[in-house]
Amino acid sequence: MTYKSFISQDRRKASKKLAELCLHNAEVLNKILRRCVELGIARYRIPSDIFPLITHPALNLEFNKLSASAKIKKSLRESGKIALDNNLGLSFHPSQFIVIASQNSAVRKNSAADINFNAEILDIMGIPATKSYPINIHINTAPNSFKFRENFENGLSLLSDSARARLVIENEDKGHWNVSNLEKFLKKYSIPIAFDFLHHRCNSGGIAMKKAAGIAQKTWEKHIPIFHYSESFSDAKPRSHSDFCVKLPPKLGFSYYCMIEAKSKDLAIIKLLKRL
Repeated sequence: MTYKSFISQDRRKASKKLAELCLHNAEVLNKILRRCVELGIARYRIPSDIFPLITHPALNLEFNKLSASAKIKKSLRESGKIALDNNLGLSFHPSQFIVIASQNSAVRKNSAADINFNAEILDIMGIPATKSYPINIHINTAPNSFKFRENFENGLSLLSDSARARLVIENEDKGHWNVSNLEKFLKKYSIPIAFDFLHHRCNSGGIAMKKAAGIAQKTWEKHIPIFHYSESFSDAKPRSHSDFCVKLPPKLGFSYYCMIEAKSKDLAIIKLLKRL
């Protein structure tokens, strides 16, 4: 449901429809997690917009005041039990528009609201607030402003305790934030690096893949790291993800959870599982 479609209707009707959509999505999540267990998939990334518009700054909506909120929470608790009973890891990966280090204070505030809401969903599900159930973001801001660190720390301060406990940051496919620069910057904040293989191939900073992955792994401390694997769509579009993965994710000498980021999503994962 888009902002435009919401405001084009009577608010009461739009709110009711939104509540129905949110309940539907919560119930589908329950089915998806059961299917992951059946297929032997170890982790599932919940779509960050599973409950759309709730944090939109112009709408002043409240999740707890949706007409179906009790049913939605019940379904979420059932999903949380499925995950915990079957050792199924869960995570969120908010969009590229989530920038907690933005020079724009409104962007920082809105970004934190989205991250906090993702953390709240996991809390309702009964999922522990640890790095094993992360919320993964990009920094998405070049550190070329003298206020960059101040803005970043301001963004962190806007996060709830649950969100802050889950926060991990991914190396980027271009620009400053390769693994080496991320590791140096994030050490002060004890934030792990979610190592992305494709991003590293595009933006290695001159460090070999296994060494970079090892640097990222150490930032997770006692937690098994969660890495992202995908392959280039083509030589002409090296940063674009392919539909399927031709190769299996590499062995690195340590355990890691591998999130497959192929455009064919479920089909690509099932294809890899058959090969394994």
